[in-house]
Amino acid sequence: MRGKMDGARAFEFGTKSETLARLSALVSSAVVLPLVSFTVAEWQHDPGTVLAEIRGRPWSGDPLVVRSSGRDEDQSAFSNAGRYLSETDVRGQDELVAAIGRVVASYDVFLPNNQVFVQPQLADSLASGVVSSCEPSCGAPYRVVNWADGPDTTAVTSGRATVRTWYFLDGAAHPPVPWLARIPELVRELESLSRRPFEFEFGVAADGTLVLFQMRLLAKPGKPVPRVRHRDAVAECRRRLHRLWQAQTPALGPETVFGVMPDWNPAEMIGIRPRPLALSLYRTLITDEVWAESRHRYGYRDLRGAPLLIDLHGLPYIDTRASFSSLVPASVPDDTAERLVTGYVRKLRQNPHLHDKVEFTIALSSYHFTIAERAAELVRDGVLSRAESTELVHSLRNVTTRMMSEIGPYRRDLGEIEQLRRLPLHRPETFRPKRISALVHLCKRAGTLPFSGIARAAFAATSVVRSLVELGVLSPEDGDALLSSSQVASAALQRDFAELSRSAFLRRYGHLRPGTYDILSPRYDEDPARYFDWSRPAANGAHSPGFLPGIGQMRELRRLMAEHRLPGTAHELLRFIVQSVAAREYSKLQFSRVVSEILVDAKRAGEWLGFTPDDMSYTRVEDLCGLTGDHQRDKAALRAAIESARYRHEITETLCAPVVLSDPDELVSFATMADEANFVTQGRVIAPVADVSAGDDPAGCVAMISAADPGYDWIFTRGIRGLITAFGGANSHMAIRALELGIPAAIGVGEAQFTRLLYADVLEVDAASKLVRPSAGAGVRIRETGAA
Repeated sequence: MRGKMDGARAFEFGTKSETLARLSALVSSAVVLPLVSFTVAEWQHDPGTVLAEIRGRPWSGDPLVVRSSGRDEDQSAFSNAGRYLSETDVRGQDELVAAIGRVVASYDVFLPNNQVFVQPQLADSLASGVVSSCEPSCGAPYRVVNWADGPDTTAVTSGRATVRTWYFLDGAAHPPVPWLARIPELVRELESLSRRPFEFEFGVAADGTLVLFQMRLLAKPGKPVPRVRHRDAVAECRRRLHRLWQAQTPALGPETVFGVMPDWNPAEMIGIRPRPLALSLYRTLITDEVWAESRHRYGYRDLRGAPLLIDLHGLPYIDTRASFSSLVPASVPDDTAERLVTGYVRKLRQNPHLHDKVEFTIALSSYHFTIAERAAELVRDGVLSRAESTELVHSLRNVTTRMMSEIGPYRRDLGEIEQLRRLPLHRPETFRPKRISALVHLCKRAGTLPFSGIARAAFAATSVVRSLVELGVLSPEDGDALLSSSQVASAALQRDFAELSRSAFLRRYGHLRPGTYDILSPRYDEDPARYFDWSRPAANGAHSPGFLPGIGQMRELRRLMAEHRLPGTAHELLRFIVQSVAAREYSKLQFSRVVSEILVDAKRAGEWLGFTPDDMSYTRVEDLCGLTGDHQRDKAALRAAIESARYRHEITETLCAPVVLSDPDELVSFATMADEANFVTQGRVIAPVADVSAGDDPAGCVAMISAADPGYDWIFTRGIRGLITAFGGANSHMAIRALELGIPAAIGVGEAQFTRLLYADVLEVDAASKLVRPSAGAGVRIRETGAA
């Protein structure tokens, strides 16, 4: 064993066992379990001597761990994480001999100086995990801790568990659980030894002591980030949040919470770190003005003048105070409305896991058959008085019945969308700068504005169905069947793919692209082979007749409508449900045609001025609408805008923040929620889906496996283009391998989302934007052609 090294000397990494042996004499903020290390040659030549040395240790009678320590593991260019075997819970000499033999056999190339080492197994571990000294994919100066509770010390690296992640910057650690408070000191101590980014595996003993299992250099870490620029960007975001937390008229309430999913779902639609063009297009077409104008037209509180989406150095967040305020009926008195919004915000702050379902679990935004029970919760929580809750329910009934009326705003919006459908979009042969402004105006007034109202009606219809399921009038299967009978747009796409010629199909659907607002996402007609397998037999696109209610169900529905004093008949209500949900899909198809045309003209503007589509993704809509037609002047202005935005976006791509922001301090220290995906690399890919467990060949595909298990390492030999797992963390073996090979990956997306994604034909994995989205292909419904 080497003596303690001079602190001025650079620490020398060796094999896994050599590194641990050296660290045991240097580290004071963690312990290294004792070990016996030997080479493959020593074992094969004289196993008795090796066993005698192990038996001579006082811990030899305890459960043991036998670990690989290959010469090609934990190197600066590659880690081979999980490639070779380690054995746990080894008891007795016979098991020990067998375990060593299996570890030796796992080396696929015989090298006599490959090593194996044996340690006592950590008993009664409270938790275990992996820590990176920087964010591995982008090199940002966050310390990244992946951990899992429980005695399984391989839970994180094996990818078989639900993993939590803690990000923190130096000097700003607010550990989410008490035992993590010791991690920052250990990181600093190890950083004083290593001159390069590194990661280490650890366990937590029953008394809270950290146990160091392994330390290695980060193989191919992200490009180092200028720390001053990163620090300044974080400080800018914190200052902005402090200002935004103050009262913001016309939004109600003293404080707010920001999220990436509540209301219009920017995380789903444009990603966590969208390029400037996608972000500005989304804001211009929807979240700056249109969202509030539409709700005002439907009888909700007037929030015109208040933006819904805020931009934190390129990270899009929804201001839930504005969102909640806009969902209060206009007839509700100001003081009641303010207490209502304050209560909504407080509930979200206390239950951040509800961020992607706020209208089903927090806000009351439309009338349905269980609305009285939901309103009673507000009384129990002290948000409203009984009289005020009754008044709220009455106001929601008026808004909703007006919405369903034949002369209400929903019918008007349907008419406007139909006018847009009939409007031809003639594309001139030569690029005309002023056309972009005209298209933006057209899309707002005739596309996204009516679509916003139609989407609001569809949400109200969905709420009615959920309430009928809750009351037992419909079974969950009946509710699904009723809503799925509305999917006429997706059924039409499937039918047309089966029946139309390729050219006719692309004339009708060619404008669609997986990323509706993303210039870098090819349209169907720009790269059809990417999205559709034209060689395979097409599904016939037959559409099921949908849900047919029974006599008893109709009787109960009529009774409920009479009890709740809803106008119209039960048949009319069911027709509204089916038609409104279908209209939402249909209107997405129509307005996305104009959005796609805007992006086509943006690309043509780039060609005219000598810029690539990638260059143009750094422009903003305002830049494009400001083009004058003066080639020299426009080129200079756009070049300056692109260079400035690209420079700023470099830092945007290194910012890490929680999906729900309740405090500015969470920009410097936060833990992710369970089932929140970990994205690996900054890459992007669009490719077919391969369900590896079902036997699909993953070559050239986005490989999907349930757990980030190193047993699937073979898939990397097949030339996969992307990787998605249901479970695991960013430091699982599979994640590390994907990082080393530059394969975009989403690790640990959660079981529910994983199952949904399996139904797609083609997926886009955009790791930089932290986004996974399906693309509509044959047999798959259109999942994203507009807002949800």
